Amino acid sequence: AGCGSAGLGSALAAARSGASVVCVHARPVVGGNASSEVKLGMVGADKNGSRGVELQTEAREGGILEEIRLDNSMCNPQFCPEMLDLTFLDKFRALPNMNLLLNTWFVSCTLDSTGAITSVTAESQLTQQRYIVTAKVYIDSTGDGRLGAEAKCQWRQGREAQSEYNESLAMLKADTATEGSSLAFTSRDMGKPTPFKLPPTFNRKFTKEDFAHRRLGELDYGYWWVEMSWPYCNVSDQNRITSELLEAMMGVWDYIKNSGELDQNTSQLALDWFGYYPCKREARRIKGLYVQTQNDIIPTPRAFSDTVCHGGWALDLHNPKGINDTANPPYIPTQVPYIYGTPLRCFVSCDVPNMMMAGRLASFTHVAFGSQRVMATCCVHGQAAGTAAAYVALHSRTPQDVAKDPDAVWSIQQQLLRDDQFVVGQVNQDPRDKALTATVTATTEQDIGPAVAVISGQTRAVFGKGGCLSSQCLPGTNRWISKGLPASLTLTFKTPIQSVGQVELVFDTGLFRGLTFTMKHGQQQKMVWGRPMPETVRDYTIEALCTETNSWQTITAVEGNYQRKRVHMIGFAQKCAGVRINVTASGIADARICEVRVYEIGNGGKFPVKPKDLQPHPLLCMATDTDGPSLQLAAPPEPNWWRDPETRPAA
Repeated sequence: AGCGSAGLGSALAAARSGASVVCVHARPVVGGNASSEVKLGMVGADKNGSRGVELQTEAREGGILEEIRLDNSMCNPQFCPEMLDLTFLDKFRALPNMNLLLNTWFVSCTLDSTGAITSVTAESQLTQQRYIVTAKVYIDSTGDGRLGAEAKCQWRQGREAQSEYNESLAMLKADTATEGSSLAFTSRDMGKPTPFKLPPTFNRKFTKEDFAHRRLGELDYGYWWVEMSWPYCNVSDQNRITSELLEAMMGVWDYIKNSGELDQNTSQLALDWFGYYPCKREARRIKGLYVQTQNDIIPTPRAFSDTVCHGGWALDLHNPKGINDTANPPYIPTQVPYIYGTPLRCFVSCDVPNMMMAGRLASFTHVAFGSQRVMATCCVHGQAAGTAAAYVALHSRTPQDVAKDPDAVWSIQQQLLRDDQFVVGQVNQDPRDKALTATVTATTEQDIGPAVAVISGQTRAVFGKGGCLSSQCLPGTNRWISKGLPASLTLTFKTPIQSVGQVELVFDTGLFRGLTFTMKHGQQQKMVWGRPMPETVRDYTIEALCTETNSWQTITAVEGNYQRKRVHMIGFAQKCAGVRINVTASGIADARICEVRVYEIGNGGKFPVKPKDLQPHPLLCMATDTDGPSLQLAAPPEPNWWRDPETRPAA
């Protein structure tokens, strides 16, 4: 239910993992706040690239989101918002086991005597149809937690007291205030004087003093701080919030155009778009089997055995009064020093047996939510929840049962890794992957990128500043880097394998830098966009060493690659002593490959079974999750709204 960034990730992951999926979404386009209806950029753990250090700290999300970003960059060099909608939609249309119902609202559900959901009802006023949907697993990715509320699950709205979870950044007393909703606008230079006059009923005015804590920077796209929720409810009062946001947004633009107090000449600027559908940050949060708190993220991140995704955005806590409290800052961020992991239990309802959650409504305190709520992070929530839901459905189990089963969790983590999701503290241990036991050599290699690194089990560098704790990651770049081109990488099997069913490759796509669709011209100019990432291998062939002829045979040839994860369904039904990748072209002078996997025919399905004698990885199990410097938390500023909030009136 719901197909914003979290629903996008969960629906696609579940379908790609083998489940049949019905995705109910109220809007005409998927993507939620990232869609053309809102035009908000998807930010996440990499903090728009500011966390990244080349070949040391690569925090950008992988998996489904990286695939979408790379596709959209190549097909949308003009930064057209509707092209991003189309990129999202294309992923759904490619899946025969996906039933996407747009313009369709989830409205109710039925429960059995155990509290499990037995069906949901959804309605499309556009087509005048009502749907009854039955499923083995239900995922609430509505943002507002509508499915969970209808299913009578435990949820809360507002901010916890410090005493509840021992969080230093929490309120002294609990309240019902939430982060707000925002409306955005875009503008352009008309090349001639273009006057602006407020419509008669939109008469809100701002003065220079109102912007003491709110920067009027680039005028082509703005502003996230045109935000409010208090004293209203971000669910039931949303129409009123939208109306007042429109007044505030128009008032801000009136100030830009007519105050004469800006350094820039704004006489030729004109609005060319503004939103009517607000970007909402917070509403309900559903209680899961585990509630992640501030103390799991800072000062050092906690290690979880059931980690399924990562985050890294600041604990970004907004003033609920927003634009109605210009005397105080719009937000207070507390930086997150390390990439942290999120456990599967945060996405499993504690009391509805067959319901899961993904996105900003998942099981976090308000403080932890401040980092978890951003869209790129919500998308990897979705990939984790969708993959787990597929496992649950395919094995006819319940989410709660699976989340408490270490072997099942391991299988889900391994599938996520295979699908290029970064899972903190976990590495590839798939017993079916023949590459893991191969001898790896290359025609050339650099000291920082030895050939054997393609089977390290980790596909990115996160050992640098702003990366992971040393106990929660492998050191090094975790990729082969050649000395010049052409170059070849060879995997020699100790015992010939029976066939080559599929070969899976992960390439370097510069995860240290920012990459996301945005309407901000300044940010657009800083990104590599409209062309492949320079590090990415472009042209290559894959060869198999046939034991019968003792000769290399080309089994795949690729030109023009720009993706990070490539899965080649080979179907080469002959015994092979080795596999070789020959790289002939890249955007730079060397070849870079982060991972090679090789599966035999009929042995490369989803969700590997954990071997009974599997040993933990020595570099990950010998250290403790308290490794690394202990950072002292700075005392937060204390404006009135932070420590002495007014209680929201009862509805």
